[in-house]
Amino acid sequence: MTLVVEAADPSGSLITAEFARDLGRCVAAVPGRVTSSLARGTNNLLRDGATPISGTEDVLDELFGVGVRAAPDPPGARGELSDSGLRAVLDAADTHESVEAVARATGRTVPETRAALGRLEADGHLVRRDLGGWERAAR
Repeated sequence: MTLVVEAADPSGSLITAEFARDLGRCVAAVPGRVTSSLARGTNNLLRDGATPISGTEDVLDELFGVGVRAAPDPPGARGELSDSGLRAVLDAADTHESVEAVARATGRTVPETRAALGRLEADGHLVRRDLGGWERAAR
C-alpha cells in the first residue's frame, strides 16, 4: 500500500502514487483542508479513487481486511482475574519496578514472572511505563 499523507500538486509523492497505481498497488491518502495548497494533491488522489485514511484503523483495515482485527472490549468489560497467581503478579507490579522484584515478591521464577506480566499486558490489565515498571490499565 502506498499512503500519501500530504502532497501539493504537482509533487514527487504524486509521482510515487502514480507508479504504485500502475503496479496495481493500493493507493491511499489522508484528506486535507480544501483551502490548503499542500493538500491539493492528496485531495485529488481521493477524487480519483484513492482509499481515504482517517486513522490507524483505516490503515489496518486496508492492510489486513475489514473485520480481521478483534473489536476492543467496551470499557468495564474486563472481568476480575480468576487466576490467583496472575492476580498476585498484578498486585506486585503496582509496587515493584523490575521483573526480578516482582518475581521475588510473588515467589515465582523470573521467566514465569515475565510470562505472567506479558499475559497481563496482552489481556489489558497492565501497561508498561516508558521508564520502567507497570501501571494498571484504565477500566
